Amino acid sequence: MKKLFLIPAIVLMGLLFVQGTSKPETETIHPAVAPEMPANVKAVVEKKCYGCHNAESKNEKGKAKLDWDAFEATKKSKQLATMGKINETLAKGEMPPAKFLENRPEGKLSAEELATLMDWSAGKKKSKE
Repeated sequence: MKKLFLIPAIVLMGLLFVQGTSKPETETIHPAVAPEMPANVKAVVEKKCYGCHNAESKNEKGKAKLDWDAFEATKKSKQLATMGKINETLAKGEMPPAKFLENRPEGKLSAEELATLMDWSAGKKKSKE
């Protein structure tokens, strides 16, 4: 009777041992981090967007909506969601805001700058300039 009990117990312990061994490092899952922003996009952001959308900005509303300082450090999935919102906002013509442009008309995006941001935020592949 004791022998019949030992066989399943040994099998169970063997299964637990196999399951408890560490897996190779190649199977380790790391959070997906998106690639760096292309240079041409980064140039437009720094010139036209960063002033209101950064961690040190006095524009609390702009900072709350989008913080470029935190953008590149986030997971790829969050970046893609943010890019979708950026694209939607640009397509509606809501950025830069009309009230902002009344005081700073130089902040208006040129057609080329708008196209650069729209293509990037839509996920279109373009060469880095």
